[in-house]
Amino acid sequence: MLPKWLLESGFGCAVMTLETWRLLDIGPIEPIETQIIYDMIAQGITEGKSENTLIICWPARPLVSLGYFQEIEKDIDLEFCRENDIFVTRRVIGGGGVYLDEGQMFYQLIHRVDSPTTPRNIDAYYKKVLEPPVQAYKNLGIDAEFKPVNDIQVEGRKISGNGAGDVGDARILTGNIIFTFNYDMMVKVLKVPDEKFRDKIAQGLRARLSTVERETGKTFDREEVKKDLLNQFEKILNINLVPGELTEWEKTRMNELKPKYVSDEWLHWRSGGRLDVRTVKISATASIGTANHKAPGGLMRVTVEEIDDKIKDIVISGDFFMYPHDAISDIERALVGAKLGTEDVLMRIKGVYKKQSLESPGVTPEDFETAIKMALEEK
Repeated sequence: MLPKWLLESGFGCAVMTLETWRLLDIGPIEPIETQIIYDMIAQGITEGKSENTLIICWPARPLVSLGYFQEIEKDIDLEFCRENDIFVTRRVIGGGGVYLDEGQMFYQLIHRVDSPTTPRNIDAYYKKVLEPPVQAYKNLGIDAEFKPVNDIQVEGRKISGNGAGDVGDARILTGNIIFTFNYDMMVKVLKVPDEKFRDKIAQGLRARLSTVERETGKTFDREEVKKDLLNQFEKILNINLVPGELTEWEKTRMNELKPKYVSDEWLHWRSGGRLDVRTVKISATASIGTANHKAPGGLMRVTVEEIDDKIKDIVISGDFFMYPHDAISDIERALVGAKLGTEDVLMRIKGVYKKQSLESPGVTPEDFETAIKMALEEK
């Protein structure tokens, strides 16, 4: 049980608020809908059909959510997921692939990028918008803290996964309160080279990821935790949450988006399959190579084809974040024709960053350049 003073505080009582937001307290929904709904509302905000919204939901059945920049064939064991009836899709924001089920409660914020309640700069944004779940964890007796770029931790262990992305005129933040977590299933859905390596991942996952139940030894009432979390969002963001429902336009757009989220084109769009997956000497003047580079902001995987010391084609993937998220394609296009071994590669990447006002926490243009050099260093 939560403290009496906390239960009596309630929510919806903010005064002199900057904005009124819609609250969609949905609860358990279909796995595909947990990932479509925030994309749809972001589109609605851009088109003038939706309002700033905070969603509370969780999947009625398990799913695997793949990060926007990841290569599904390299990161997820699709055969295992099919055999165990686990739904797999890709989300419109970055980060890594994750197993999700009813053991977590999702909070999803979708609002105009220029909302006066939130900072535009992504680092400042995470710091402010993650204050509410941090405080909600503290009110459960868990000594949680914000850890840049976008984690909530307790004594070095991650206890909430969060990610943000810009879609049109809207910004999306998704995160969760992790009551329980199926460590074994998370490890099984990942693509790994062998079982020995899978065991190492399992050990590392248990050491780095924690839950409410593990930290407190208690089971809390989800409704009470939700009530406090909403109260924290209202107070810290200075907003007034008003319960609402999806509009007819939003329901229609949700249904229109469903085919996309199960399509091969969407699931495999970051595939480097059109290029070989190792450094291969095609001729005396042509090579194809791939490499992984671990930047502070996440893993980067680059597959690049070069002819006559120029980039002919390139695929960039990984579990990093980028704002705006679709600028990754602009970087790839800008690099075609770039002269390797010169400043041309870095200058082209920096040019896209400047033109798009790009932000990629923990990932720099120099990281992209390093990954490209690694991919072809053995040619």
